[in-house]
Amino acid sequence: MGREIPVILVALLLAPAAGCGGSGGGDDTGADGDADGDADGDADGDSDGDSDTGGDPGAGLVGAWGELLAQAVIATDVPIVGDQWSATRSWQIVDIASDGAGNLTVTETPCMTKVKMGSGSMGTQVTVSYDMLEHLDPVVRHATVAGSGPGTPFATDLVYAVRGANLCDPVNDPLPPATGNPDDSTTCDQACTGLSCDQDVDGHPGVTTSVSGVLTCEIYAAMRSWSRLAGAVADADTIAGSIEDVGSDQVVVAASVNVCEQQGADASDDGCPQHRYFKLVRLAAGAGCAEVLALTDCDENEAICDTNETLPLDPNNDLETDCN
Repeated sequence: MGREIPVILVALLLAPAAGCGGSGGGDDTGADGDADGDADGDADGDSDGDSDTGGDPGAGLVGAWGELLAQAVIATDVPIVGDQWSATRSWQIVDIASDGAGNLTVTETPCMTKVKMGSGSMGTQVTVSYDMLEHLDPVVRHATVAGSGPGTPFATDLVYAVRGANLCDPVNDPLPPATGNPDDSTTCDQACTGLSCDQDVDGHPGVTTSVSGVLTCEIYAAMRSWSRLAGAVADADTIAGSIEDVGSDQVVVAASVNVCEQQGADASDDGCPQHRYFKLVRLAAGAGCAEVLALTDCDENEAICDTNETLPLDPNNDLETDCN
């Protein structure tokens, strides 16, 4: 099945689409070397240190960013496996746009994901193909900011992402029921139907996951995940904070063998704040995944990343922290 990642982490992935942007500015160069005529180090012409060019408090945050998302969860009643701890670190290319009044649209595109898992019951592992990432729709966050200077709060809305189902209301609609039909290949690009769909375009409904260990089978599941970002602007090129309200649920729509059709696998964070955080680092206009991954020692051939504190998007030693 190719490269694989644990299914519970896939349910928690919030993926997306990015571009590039930039902030405007005046054409008069001040004593501080910027293009505004004052001496505060920003590009807006006032003296508050915020780049709120043209009266837009969010203008200083507009543009391309690299992002690291790190979180750990405990999934309960995973089919065949039981309870399972798992952690993910994912890197995104992010585009931040503003409507002119400080209301930001934050759009993320996945570049790479790394996973660490605790052992499941009886040595069983549940994984999903990395190819599924190529078929994820964008997940867009929203935030309203009062400025862009250090200490400015940066908090997004609670975002829901649905995989393997065509829901009209991703927040309130129930996930589709089990059908027992493993050969339903309805595509996910249709209008909402409330039914399952083939997220990874492999001829099966939902997201296809592989169970290996004492029992071997494939599970086809519809998944929903949610989270929000809560942090602050650290400096002109960095935004950081925690990932809050993390959770997911899923429905097993069908399976390759009947014994794998049991339900379960709701997930929530593992209760350790050090295990869930985000970091955004400003990039040049037009940057892509290559520029994001240049800010970490991790690469696609490494199972688990080493820590290199000199690189701004390398993970810290969060998983070494004992929160018990």
